[in-house]
Amino acid sequence: MSYMRLCCGAAACLFFSLSLCAQKVSVGLFFDVPVKAATFTVQSGSYAIIVDDTLLIAALDRGASMQLLHSNGGLRVRIAGDNMGTFASVKAVGMGDEGIFSIIGANPQLSSRSYAQHAFIRSANDGSGLLIVNQLNEDFYLSGVVEAETGCSAKPEFFKTQAILSRTYLYAHFNRHAKDGFNLCDGVHCQAYKGLLTRCRRIRTAVDETEGTIVIDSEKRPITPSFHANCGGQTSHSENVWREKLPYLRSVKDDYCKQQQGARWQKRIALTEWRGYMSQNGIRVKNSKQLELAQPSRKKYYEVGGKKVELTKIRQRFGLRSTFFDVRVVGGDVALTGRGYGHGVGMCQEGAIQMAEQGAKCEDILRHYYKNTSIISFNQAHSTPAMRQDSMLYLFNPWRNETPDTTTFIDDQVMQNK
Repeated sequence: MSYMRLCCGAAACLFFSLSLCAQKVSVGLFFDVPVKAATFTVQSGSYAIIVDDTLLIAALDRGASMQLLHSNGGLRVRIAGDNMGTFASVKAVGMGDEGIFSIIGANPQLSSRSYAQHAFIRSANDGSGLLIVNQLNEDFYLSGVVEAETGCSAKPEFFKTQAILSRTYLYAHFNRHAKDGFNLCDGVHCQAYKGLLTRCRRIRTAVDETEGTIVIDSEKRPITPSFHANCGGQTSHSENVWREKLPYLRSVKDDYCKQQQGARWQKRIALTEWRGYMSQNGIRVKNSKQLELAQPSRKKYYEVGGKKVELTKIRQRFGLRSTFFDVRVVGGDVALTGRGYGHGVGMCQEGAIQMAEQGAKCEDILRHYYKNTSIISFNQAHSTPAMRQDSMLYLFNPWRNETPDTTTFIDDQVMQNK
Protein backbone atom coordinates (compact mmCIF):
# COMPACT_ATOMS: atom_id res chain seq x y z
CA MET A 1 0.00 0.00 0.00
CA SER A 2 1.31 3.46 -0.89
CA TYR A 3 0.43 5.16 2.38
CA MET A 4 0.49 4.28 6.07
CA ARG A 5 -2.43 5.22 8.29
CA LEU A 6 -2.00 6.52 11.81
CA CYS A 7 -3.13 3.21 13.30
CA CYS A 8 -0.05 1.48 11.89
CA GLY A 9 1.86 2.64 14.95
CA ALA A 10 4.68 4.86 16.04
CA ALA A 11 7.37 2.90 14.18
CA ALA A 12 6.19 4.48 10.95
CA CYS A 13 7.05 7.90 12.36
CA LEU A 14 10.63 7.27 13.37
CA PHE A 15 11.93 8.58 10.06
CA PHE A 16 10.10 11.90 10.36
CA SER A 17 12.53 14.82 10.46
CA LEU A 18 12.17 18.47 9.64
CA SER A 19 14.87 21.01 8.90
CA LEU A 20 14.35 24.24 10.80
CA CYS A 21 17.69 25.79 9.87
CA ALA A 22 16.34 28.04 7.12
CA GLN A 23 13.68 30.73 7.00
CA LYS A 24 10.43 29.44 5.56
CA VAL A 25 8.44 31.28 2.90
CA SER A 26 4.73 30.62 2.31
CA VAL A 27 3.71 31.07 -1.34
CA GLY A 28 0.12 31.14 -2.56
CA LEU A 29 -0.18 28.97 -5.68
CA PHE A 30 -2.59 29.68 -8.56
CA PHE A 31 -3.70 32.70 -6.55
CA ASP A 32 -5.57 34.38 -9.41
CA VAL A 33 -7.39 31.19 -10.41
CA PRO A 34 -10.31 29.87 -8.33
CA VAL A 35 -9.25 26.19 -8.39
CA LYS A 36 -12.10 23.92 -7.27
CA ALA A 37 -10.15 20.66 -7.17
CA ALA A 38 -6.53 19.55 -7.12
CA THR A 39 -4.43 16.40 -7.03
CA PHE A 40 -1.40 16.24 -4.74
CA THR A 41 1.16 13.56 -5.70
CA VAL A 42 4.34 12.60 -3.85
CA GLN A 43 7.29 12.63 -6.24
CA SER A 44 10.10 12.11 -3.74
CA GLY A 45 10.34 11.36 -0.04
CA SER A 46 7.37 10.83 2.26
CA TYR A 47 4.66 13.13 3.56
CA ALA A 48 2.70 13.20 6.79
CA ILE A 49 -0.91 14.24 6.16
CA ILE A 50 -2.40 16.36 8.93
CA VAL A 51 -6.07 17.32 8.88
CA ASP A 52 -7.46 19.94 11.23
CA ASP A 53 -4.23 19.66 13.30
CA THR A 54 -4.68 15.89 13.74
CA LEU A 55 -2.39 13.35 12.10
CA LEU A 56 -4.29 11.31 9.50
CA ILE A 57 -1.54 9.59 7.51
CA ALA A 58 1.91 8.98 8.99
CA ALA A 59 3.68 8.37 5.67
CA LEU A 60 2.31 9.02 2.20
CA ASP A 61 5.06 7.64 -0.01
CA ARG A 62 6.40 8.22 -3.51
CA GLY A 63 3.79 7.81 -6.23
CA ALA A 64 0.82 8.15 -3.88
CA SER A 65 -1.80 10.78 -4.63
CA MET A 66 -4.37 12.73 -2.67
CA GLN A 67 -7.42 14.30 -4.29
CA LEU A 68 -8.86 17.47 -2.76
CA LEU A 69 -12.25 18.88 -3.70
CA HIS A 70 -13.61 22.22 -2.54
CA SER A 71 -17.13 22.06 -1.11
CA ASN A 72 -19.32 24.22 1.06
CA GLY A 73 -18.48 22.03 4.05
CA GLY A 74 -14.71 22.31 3.60
CA LEU A 75 -12.26 20.02 1.78
CA ARG A 76 -13.23 16.54 0.71
CA VAL A 77 -10.18 14.26 0.71
CA ARG A 78 -9.63 10.96 -1.10
CA ILE A 79 -6.47 8.84 -0.93
CA ALA A 80 -5.97 5.63 -2.93
CA GLY A 81 -9.70 5.50 -3.63
CA ASP A 82 -10.64 5.86 0.04
CA ASN A 83 -12.90 8.70 1.14
CA MET A 84 -11.02 10.14 4.11
CA GLY A 85 -13.65 12.69 5.05
CA THR A 86 -14.26 16.44 4.90
CA PHE A 87 -11.95 18.82 6.75
CA ALA A 88 -11.30 22.52 7.22
CA SER A 89 -7.61 22.23 6.37
CA VAL A 90 -5.10 19.71 5.06
CA LYS A 91 -1.35 19.93 5.61
CA ALA A 92 1.11 17.75 3.71
CA VAL A 93 4.35 17.95 5.68
CA GLY A 94 7.47 16.73 3.92
CA MET A 95 9.72 14.51 6.02
CA GLY A 96 12.98 16.42 5.77
CA ASP A 97 14.19 18.67 2.98
CA GLU A 98 14.01 15.95 0.33
CA GLY A 99 10.24 15.97 -0.07
CA ILE A 100 9.01 16.90 -3.54
CA PHE A 101 5.38 16.91 -4.65
CA SER A 102 3.36 17.92 -7.67
CA ILE A 103 0.06 19.76 -7.84
CA ILE A 104 -2.36 19.50 -10.74
CA GLY A 105 -5.24 21.94 -10.61
CA ALA A 106 -8.64 20.92 -11.93
CA ASN A 107 -11.78 22.93 -12.66
CA PRO A 108 -10.12 24.75 -14.36
CA GLN A 109 -7.50 22.30 -15.61
CA LEU A 110 -3.98 23.52 -14.86
CA SER A 111 -0.69 21.95 -15.86
CA SER A 112 1.29 20.00 -13.29
CA ARG A 113 4.09 21.75 -11.41
CA SER A 114 6.58 20.37 -8.92
CA TYR A 115 7.30 21.93 -5.54
CA ALA A 116 9.63 21.31 -2.61
CA GLN A 117 8.81 20.63 1.03
CA HIS A 118 5.31 21.38 2.35
CA ALA A 119 1.76 22.08 1.11
CA PHE A 120 -1.20 23.52 3.03
CA ILE A 121 -4.70 23.56 1.59
CA ARG A 122 -7.93 25.10 2.82
CA SER A 123 -10.80 27.14 1.39
CA ALA A 124 -9.89 30.58 0.11
CA ASN A 125 -11.03 33.51 2.22
CA ASP A 126 -13.70 34.47 -0.34
CA GLY A 127 -14.97 30.90 -0.64
CA SER A 128 -14.24 30.77 -4.38
CA GLY A 129 -12.10 27.64 -4.30
CA LEU A 130 -9.00 26.11 -2.79
CA LEU A 131 -6.22 28.11 -1.18
CA ILE A 132 -3.06 26.12 -1.94
CA VAL A 133 0.11 27.25 -0.17
CA ASN A 134 3.64 25.94 -0.68
CA GLN A 135 5.83 26.49 2.36
CA LEU A 136 9.52 26.00 1.67
CA ASN A 137 12.97 27.19 2.58
CA GLU A 138 13.97 30.60 1.28
CA ASP A 139 16.80 29.27 -0.91
CA PHE A 140 14.50 26.79 -2.66
CA TYR A 141 12.00 29.58 -3.30
CA LEU A 142 14.58 32.04 -4.63
CA SER A 143 16.07 29.43 -6.95
CA GLY A 144 12.64 28.79 -8.45
CA VAL A 145 11.97 32.52 -8.82
CA VAL A 146 15.27 33.22 -10.57
CA GLU A 147 14.70 30.37 -13.03
CA ALA A 148 11.16 31.55 -13.76
CA GLU A 149 12.34 35.13 -14.31
CA THR A 150 15.51 34.44 -16.32
CA GLY A 151 15.76 30.99 -17.86
CA CYS A 152 19.06 29.11 -17.80
CA SER A 153 21.43 30.45 -20.47
CA ALA A 154 23.12 33.44 -18.76
CA LYS A 155 26.48 33.77 -17.01
CA PRO A 156 26.79 33.17 -13.23
CA GLU A 157 27.22 36.89 -12.44
CA PHE A 158 23.83 37.65 -13.96
CA PHE A 159 22.21 34.90 -11.92
CA LYS A 160 23.83 36.37 -8.80
CA THR A 161 22.41 39.77 -9.72
CA GLN A 162 18.92 38.37 -10.19
CA ALA A 163 19.18 36.36 -6.97
CA ILE A 164 20.07 39.48 -4.97
CA LEU A 165 17.14 41.38 -6.49
CA SER A 166 14.71 38.53 -5.85
CA ARG A 167 15.88 38.28 -2.24
CA THR A 168 15.56 42.05 -1.84
CA TYR A 169 11.97 41.86 -3.06
CA LEU A 170 11.23 38.95 -0.74
CA TYR A 171 12.55 40.77 2.32
CA ALA A 172 10.83 44.05 1.44
CA HIS A 173 7.43 42.45 0.75
CA PHE A 174 7.47 39.43 3.02
CA ASN A 175 4.01 40.09 4.40
CA ARG A 176 2.34 41.35 1.24
CA HIS A 177 -0.37 38.68 1.37
CA ALA A 178 -0.67 38.34 5.14
CA LYS A 179 -4.42 38.97 4.98
CA ASP A 180 -4.74 36.11 2.48
CA GLY A 181 -2.94 33.59 4.67
CA PHE A 182 0.54 33.47 3.11
CA ASN A 183 3.56 35.66 2.39
CA LEU A 184 3.75 36.11 -1.40
CA CYS A 185 1.80 34.87 -4.41
CA ASP A 186 3.36 33.03 -7.38
CA GLY A 187 2.34 35.56 -10.06
CA VAL A 188 3.66 38.84 -11.40
CA HIS A 189 1.83 40.68 -8.60
CA CYS A 190 4.75 39.49 -6.46
CA GLN A 191 7.45 37.40 -8.17
CA ALA A 192 6.98 34.76 -10.84
CA TYR A 193 7.36 31.36 -9.20
CA LYS A 194 6.64 28.18 -11.14
CA GLY A 195 7.87 25.72 -8.59
CA LEU A 196 11.03 23.78 -7.97
CA LEU A 197 14.25 24.65 -9.80
CA THR A 198 14.33 22.07 -12.58
CA ARG A 199 17.34 22.40 -14.85
CA CYS A 200 19.94 24.98 -13.86
CA ARG A 201 22.31 24.16 -11.02
CA ARG A 202 24.14 27.46 -11.63
CA ILE A 203 21.09 29.32 -10.33
CA ARG A 204 21.14 27.43 -7.02
CA THR A 205 24.87 28.14 -6.77
CA ALA A 206 24.19 31.85 -7.35
CA VAL A 207 21.55 31.86 -4.61
CA ASP A 208 23.94 30.13 -2.20
CA GLU A 209 26.88 32.40 -3.02
CA THR A 210 24.81 35.56 -2.42
CA GLU A 211 23.17 34.27 0.75
CA GLY A 212 21.61 37.09 2.75
CA THR A 213 22.69 39.81 0.29
CA ILE A 214 20.21 42.57 -0.56
CA VAL A 215 20.23 46.10 -2.02
CA ILE A 216 19.28 49.03 0.21
CA ASP A 217 18.69 52.71 -0.49
CA SER A 218 20.26 55.74 1.15
CA GLU A 219 17.80 55.42 4.05
CA LYS A 220 18.93 51.82 4.69
CA ARG A 221 15.70 50.24 3.46
CA PRO A 222 15.41 47.48 0.83
CA ILE A 223 14.88 48.99 -2.60
CA THR A 224 12.02 48.29 -4.97
CA PRO A 225 14.05 45.97 -7.25
CA SER A 226 12.14 46.53 -10.48
CA PHE A 227 13.44 45.09 -13.73
CA HIS A 228 12.26 44.46 -17.27
CA ALA A 229 13.31 42.56 -20.37
CA ASN A 230 14.92 45.28 -22.51
CA CYS A 231 15.07 49.08 -22.10
CA GLY A 232 15.86 49.85 -25.75
CA GLY A 233 18.97 51.83 -24.84
CA GLN A 234 17.68 53.92 -21.95
CA THR A 235 15.88 53.05 -18.74
CA SER A 236 13.08 55.21 -17.35
CA HIS A 237 12.64 57.37 -14.27
CA SER A 238 10.25 55.64 -11.87
CA GLU A 239 7.84 58.61 -11.89
CA ASN A 240 7.44 58.30 -15.67
CA VAL A 241 5.78 54.93 -15.16
CA TRP A 242 4.50 54.98 -11.59
CA ARG A 243 3.62 57.87 -9.31
CA GLU A 244 6.53 57.70 -6.89
CA LYS A 245 9.88 59.32 -7.60
CA LEU A 246 12.57 57.05 -6.18
CA PRO A 247 16.15 58.35 -6.04
CA TYR A 248 17.65 55.02 -7.04
CA LEU A 249 15.36 54.38 -10.03
CA ARG A 250 16.84 57.02 -12.33
CA SER A 251 17.04 56.89 -16.10
CA VAL A 252 20.39 55.56 -17.32
CA LYS A 253 21.80 55.12 -20.80
CA ASP A 254 22.32 51.48 -21.66
CA ASP A 255 24.20 50.46 -24.79
CA TYR A 256 24.45 46.83 -23.70
CA CYS A 257 20.95 45.84 -24.79
CA LYS A 258 20.65 47.66 -28.11
CA GLN A 259 21.48 44.64 -30.28
CA GLN A 260 19.46 42.13 -28.30
CA GLN A 261 16.19 40.43 -29.17
CA GLY A 262 13.87 42.79 -27.34
CA ALA A 263 15.52 46.02 -28.47
CA ARG A 264 13.31 46.87 -31.48
CA TRP A 265 9.68 46.51 -32.45
CA GLN A 266 7.16 47.94 -34.91
CA LYS A 267 3.41 48.16 -34.98
CA ARG A 268 0.78 49.72 -37.21
CA ILE A 269 -2.54 51.05 -35.97
CA ALA A 270 -5.38 52.39 -38.09
CA LEU A 271 -5.23 56.18 -38.17
CA THR A 272 -8.93 56.44 -37.42
CA GLU A 273 -8.50 54.34 -34.27
CA TRP A 274 -5.50 56.41 -33.15
CA ARG A 275 -7.27 59.70 -33.81
CA GLY A 276 -10.37 58.46 -32.01
CA TYR A 277 -8.42 57.54 -28.89
CA MET A 278 -6.54 60.83 -28.89
CA SER A 279 -9.77 62.76 -29.35
CA GLN A 280 -11.20 61.04 -26.28
CA ASN A 281 -8.18 62.36 -24.38
CA GLY A 282 -8.53 65.94 -25.59
CA ILE A 283 -6.09 65.83 -28.53
CA ARG A 284 -7.96 66.96 -31.64
CA VAL A 285 -6.08 67.97 -34.78
CA LYS A 286 -7.04 68.91 -38.32
CA ASN A 287 -3.79 67.74 -39.89
CA SER A 288 -2.92 64.12 -39.06
CA LYS A 289 0.80 64.89 -39.37
CA GLN A 290 0.47 66.80 -36.10
CA LEU A 291 0.08 63.43 -34.41
CA GLU A 292 3.66 62.45 -35.19
CA LEU A 293 6.14 62.11 -32.35
CA ALA A 294 9.91 61.74 -32.18
CA GLN A 295 11.21 60.32 -28.90
CA PRO A 296 15.03 60.40 -28.98
CA SER A 297 15.04 59.90 -25.22
CA ARG A 298 12.35 58.53 -22.93
CA LYS A 299 9.41 60.82 -22.18
CA LYS A 300 6.46 60.57 -19.84
CA TYR A 301 3.83 62.12 -22.11
CA TYR A 302 2.66 62.04 -25.69
CA GLU A 303 2.06 65.75 -26.26
CA VAL A 304 0.29 67.53 -29.13
CA GLY A 305 -0.68 71.20 -29.07
CA GLY A 306 -0.25 71.51 -25.33
CA LYS A 307 -2.48 68.48 -24.63
CA LYS A 308 -0.88 65.44 -22.98
CA VAL A 309 -1.59 61.75 -22.63
CA GLU A 310 0.56 59.54 -20.45
CA LEU A 311 2.56 57.10 -22.57
CA THR A 312 1.82 54.33 -20.10
CA LYS A 313 -1.90 54.69 -20.89
CA ILE A 314 -1.22 54.53 -24.61
CA ARG A 315 0.90 51.44 -24.12
CA GLN A 316 -1.87 49.74 -22.18
CA ARG A 317 -4.61 50.76 -24.62
CA PHE A 318 -2.84 49.46 -27.72
CA GLY A 319 -0.91 46.56 -26.19
CA LEU A 320 2.53 47.98 -26.98
CA ARG A 321 5.81 46.44 -25.89
CA SER A 322 7.04 49.66 -24.31
CA THR A 323 6.43 53.41 -24.02
CA PHE A 324 9.66 54.18 -25.91
CA PHE A 325 8.45 54.72 -29.50
CA ASP A 326 8.23 57.18 -32.38
CA VAL A 327 5.01 57.92 -34.25
CA ARG A 328 4.65 58.51 -38.00
CA VAL A 329 1.55 58.79 -40.14
CA VAL A 330 1.80 56.54 -43.19
CA GLY A 331 -1.26 56.61 -45.44
CA GLY A 332 -4.23 55.39 -43.43
CA ASP A 333 -2.08 54.09 -40.58
CA VAL A 334 -0.05 55.26 -37.66
CA ALA A 335 3.34 53.51 -37.79
CA LEU A 336 5.04 53.03 -34.43
CA THR A 337 8.77 52.33 -34.29
CA GLY A 338 9.58 51.20 -30.79
CA ARG A 339 12.50 50.31 -28.57
CA GLY A 340 12.59 48.02 -25.59
CA TYR A 341 10.29 45.48 -23.99
CA GLY A 342 8.65 46.19 -20.63
CA HIS A 343 8.10 49.18 -18.37
CA GLY A 344 11.73 50.30 -18.59
CA VAL A 345 12.31 50.97 -14.88
CA GLY A 346 15.30 49.52 -13.04
CA MET A 347 17.45 46.73 -14.40
CA CYS A 348 17.35 45.89 -18.09
CA GLN A 349 17.72 42.10 -18.09
CA GLU A 350 19.16 41.78 -21.59
CA GLY A 351 21.56 44.63 -20.84
CA ALA A 352 22.60 43.00 -17.56
CA ILE A 353 23.13 39.67 -19.32
CA GLN A 354 25.48 41.38 -21.79
CA MET A 355 27.32 43.13 -18.97
CA ALA A 356 27.92 39.74 -17.36
CA GLU A 357 29.05 38.32 -20.73
CA GLN A 358 31.63 41.10 -20.91
CA GLY A 359 33.00 40.33 -17.46
CA ALA A 360 31.06 42.66 -15.16
CA LYS A 361 30.52 41.49 -11.59
CA CYS A 362 27.06 41.44 -10.02
CA GLU A 363 27.97 44.48 -7.91
CA ASP A 364 28.86 46.42 -11.08
CA ILE A 365 25.57 45.50 -12.70
CA LEU A 366 23.51 46.50 -9.68
CA ARG A 367 25.27 49.85 -9.30
CA HIS A 368 24.80 50.58 -13.01
CA TYR A 369 21.02 50.27 -12.84
CA TYR A 370 20.27 51.30 -9.24
CA LYS A 371 21.82 54.62 -8.30
CA ASN A 372 22.69 55.72 -4.75
CA THR A 373 22.33 52.21 -3.32
CA SER A 374 24.40 49.86 -1.18
CA ILE A 375 24.81 46.10 -1.44
CA ILE A 376 24.78 44.64 2.05
CA SER A 377 23.93 41.53 4.04
CA PHE A 378 20.45 41.46 5.51
CA ASN A 379 21.85 41.03 9.03
CA GLN A 380 23.75 44.29 8.65
CA ALA A 381 20.73 46.06 7.16
CA HIS A 382 18.38 44.78 9.84
CA SER A 383 20.58 46.24 12.55
CA THR A 384 19.79 49.78 11.36
CA PRO A 385 17.00 51.78 13.08
CA ALA A 386 15.10 52.19 9.79
CA MET A 387 14.92 48.46 9.19
CA ARG A 388 14.06 47.66 12.80
CA GLN A 389 11.19 50.12 12.61
CA ASP A 390 9.89 48.95 9.23
CA SER A 391 10.49 45.24 9.25
CA MET A 392 7.99 42.62 10.35
CA LEU A 393 10.09 39.88 8.79
CA TYR A 394 9.78 36.44 10.31
CA LEU A 395 7.07 37.58 12.72
CA PHE A 396 4.17 36.61 10.48
CA ASN A 397 3.17 32.97 10.69
CA PRO A 398 0.21 32.52 8.32
CA TRP A 399 -1.00 29.21 9.72
CA ARG A 400 -0.23 28.27 13.29
CA ASN A 401 1.51 24.91 13.71
CA GLU A 402 1.90 24.55 9.96
CA THR A 403 5.01 22.38 10.43
CA PRO A 404 5.56 20.42 13.66
CA ASP A 405 8.82 21.32 15.39
CA THR A 406 9.87 17.72 16.05
CA THR A 407 8.70 14.15 15.78
CA THR A 408 7.05 14.69 19.17
CA PHE A 409 3.93 16.04 17.46
CA ILE A 410 3.40 12.88 15.46
CA ASP A 411 4.45 10.54 18.27
CA ASP A 412 1.97 12.20 20.62
CA GLN A 413 -0.80 11.83 18.05
CA VAL A 414 0.06 8.14 17.60
CA MET A 415 -0.06 7.48 21.35
CA GLN A 416 -3.37 9.31 21.72
CA ASN A 417 -4.97 7.13 19.06
CA LYS A 418 -3.69 3.74 20.24
